[in-house]
Amino acid sequence: MKGKAKDAHTPVMQQYLRAKEQYPDALLFFRLGDFYEMFYDDAVRSSELLDIALTTRGTGPDGEAIPMAGIPHHAAASYLARLLALGQKVAVCEQMADPKTVKGVVPREVVRVVTPGLNLEDEALDARADNYLVALVPSVEDEEGVPEGALGLAALELSTGQLRAAVLPDGAAALAELSRLEPRELLLPPDLDFGLAASLDRVAVRRVAPEADERALEQALGEEELKRARVLLPMVARHAAATALAYAQATQPGVSLGIQQLGLYDPRQHLVLDDAAVRNLELVRTLSGERKGSLLHLLDVTRTPMGARLLRRRLLAPLTDVATIRRRHDAVEALVADEPLRAALRQALAGAGDLERLTTKASLGLATPRDLGVIRDALGRAADLVETLRAHAEASTDDALVRLVPSDLVPEVRDELARALVESLPVSPREGGIVAEGIDADLDELRSLSSRAKDVVLELEQRERKRTGIGSLKIKFTRVFGYYIEITRSNLDAVPSDYVRKQTIANGERFVTEELSQLQEKILSADERSKALEQRLFEDLRAMVAREAFRLRSLAGGLAEIDVSAALADVAHRFGYVRPVVDDGLLLELRDARHPIVERLAGASAFVPNDVVLDAEGAASPRLMVITGPNMAGKSTVMRQAALAAILAQAGSFVPAREARVGIVDRVFTRVGARDDLGEGQSTFMVEMREAAAILRGATRRSLVILDEVGRGTSTYDGLAIAWAIAEHLHDAIACRCMFATHYHELQELAETRPGVVNFNVAAQEYGDDVVFLRKLVPGGSSRSYGVAVAKLAGVPPIVLARAKALLGDLERGAALPSGQHARVRPIDAKGRAQLELFASAPPAPPPPSPVEEALRGLEVERMTPVDALVALARLRQMLG
Repeated sequence: MKGKAKDAHTPVMQQYLRAKEQYPDALLFFRLGDFYEMFYDDAVRSSELLDIALTTRGTGPDGEAIPMAGIPHHAAASYLARLLALGQKVAVCEQMADPKTVKGVVPREVVRVVTPGLNLEDEALDARADNYLVALVPSVEDEEGVPEGALGLAALELSTGQLRAAVLPDGAAALAELSRLEPRELLLPPDLDFGLAASLDRVAVRRVAPEADERALEQALGEEELKRARVLLPMVARHAAATALAYAQATQPGVSLGIQQLGLYDPRQHLVLDDAAVRNLELVRTLSGERKGSLLHLLDVTRTPMGARLLRRRLLAPLTDVATIRRRHDAVEALVADEPLRAALRQALAGAGDLERLTTKASLGLATPRDLGVIRDALGRAADLVETLRAHAEASTDDALVRLVPSDLVPEVRDELARALVESLPVSPREGGIVAEGIDADLDELRSLSSRAKDVVLELEQRERKRTGIGSLKIKFTRVFGYYIEITRSNLDAVPSDYVRKQTIANGERFVTEELSQLQEKILSADERSKALEQRLFEDLRAMVAREAFRLRSLAGGLAEIDVSAALADVAHRFGYVRPVVDDGLLLELRDARHPIVERLAGASAFVPNDVVLDAEGAASPRLMVITGPNMAGKSTVMRQAALAAILAQAGSFVPAREARVGIVDRVFTRVGARDDLGEGQSTFMVEMREAAAILRGATRRSLVILDEVGRGTSTYDGLAIAWAIAEHLHDAIACRCMFATHYHELQELAETRPGVVNFNVAAQEYGDDVVFLRKLVPGGSSRSYGVAVAKLAGVPPIVLARAKALLGDLERGAALPSGQHARVRPIDAKGRAQLELFASAPPAPPPPSPVEEALRGLEVERMTPVDALVALARLRQMLG
């Protein structure tokens, strides 16, 4: 609304409209007294999103009532958290002066814009998880060292002051990295998609033009850090970082973001986990979306929020560098061995608070007095912790403990906060009671005057009684008149000439003197002046903390390292985890391995451990394990626990096993479970095939692949053919470590022609019509799936079970189906297996392929390259002699 239309509004509404023009895409919280009000479309949207009352306030230039919705300012945090969870952007417009001191319209300004990815509100932040804003931009020039079609990614965590950038080769790599980062907000160019927006849950997607101007980088980082970034980071990564910073700076008008360093990272230095692997292995949440019951929930016994966030990052980005992994294991091993030290460290860490995020709040001028108190206490705890750790390190000469000791405890900040702050601090700086006595002489004087006001008035009263000789003279106070001297009628003749009459009352008169008026001004203003001075001193302390933000964040990182190492050591000690041997080989060997989550649910005594050996080193080494056995016998559990062991080992944790050797894994792929995607119009089988395709395209010899019942979502013959072809390709072409669970018993025949394939089954024992699952993985194939027995366990009605059992017996003998048609099944063979007859004589055999068809076999004619054409021609010449 512009021009005359805007001018026709009241002055307050004109303020609102000017603020709304600045942030048209945000909901505007407009402070009016004790409420944040929203008007026009914002009011309608807010009432729907927050389920609050929609009312009106006055009329607009068109004579129509102006929609209005409001929330109490003291409850704004909870409403803000709900809006952020819904992906909304909120601009907060505050009153910039006390309405009591302003004549006319109170000045108002937008002080901050809060978005899902740029959030510092405690109620809207998960203390144990990072809160990323991610910017993704395409490369637009032929930059040296950057592949064509590459993407620049920048991840900004405003609440901890982290900014990192990477170059990703393609969209698939971008999806994998976004799945790991789990951003709350994603900045995409208007023309960039390739399914990104639809593939991400709980992400607010904004369409923003890439920022090629690096002034945002210079403004945030400084000239020297920008020079370093230009040396280390490709242009596309810098553009992504500039896009994220420019967007973030717009949300914090007039305030530095406190980002002091831009780091380059390479996702290839980590074990890659795509969305399917993170979901299927339940790394950070269960399949139902709950944190409780996930691997992270099991491992996270950290004592600080920054330790919890570091553990989560490590679990989602395990390392591939053997030396660094071993150093992490060294630290865990040292703390497993020294239980008293581990307990002392964990006790000290329990009071450290969230030093990392509180430092950022101080940098942005948002830290409260109580926040500074937590920083003070954290620094004190850190000093005690380091003293304990250093003493043990020197006594044991353990390099692992020495490496854990932080080098800088920022003692000057700790000492100044300990000296200047009182023990128990208020939430708001306006309340006073922040600064200790003896810090500022003026503050002490004002406090003394305020606290001794009654005594000072009594002293003046005694002097006036003595001076006037009026024994009944009293000095009193009312809110209306302030301080005054009250004289009864019988003593009015003795009133001194310097007394000024203020009021006549029934039994006497009230007077004031110049001394009493001056005293009143001092007393009444002392508290206000004291609080104002105390707020300035508090802001000086907060600024001091902000100046040392880089050092404080480094210390917070060191404390997080100790916290994670101690937590993993505690878990390993309590639940019998073992240190894995990690090397650059291709062997995965687990002895008596256990599933960490299932074991905890079932109890250690009830869980059956299993051995797994996969070796991709040689052609004859067992690298593809075909696993058969009944439903519910534990095939999926065995496979998942092998993958979790590799992830835990490379994340720096001990693993649940008696012995473990892990040759570095570059990617873990999983294809387990059945699910559809109705939103994308994809059936269960299509989802399954998409995941299988991603595995076949992305797996390398170093990868670990877990496949569970591939091909079950389509017809039996199609499913078996696809499963067989996938298994062949994984063994022959990729030659990776793979566990393949299936009910297609035909796949066991792969072991007869391929020495790298080994058959295992999860044992079960029949007792009459019942089956007992032994949960033990044993060599050899399985002859049956015990489907009818499992159906009985599931509660299928007896009449249906009886019919199924009869039909099963007929089919195994090769009898006709009830329709009279013969099933394409072989009778029980020499190995005791009733198998599908793949080459039944019922349908006519297809004609033999022509020489041209034979030459083109395996080649995609529609996408044939010149090299493919030469291969086909060579085959044809050979066949034709």
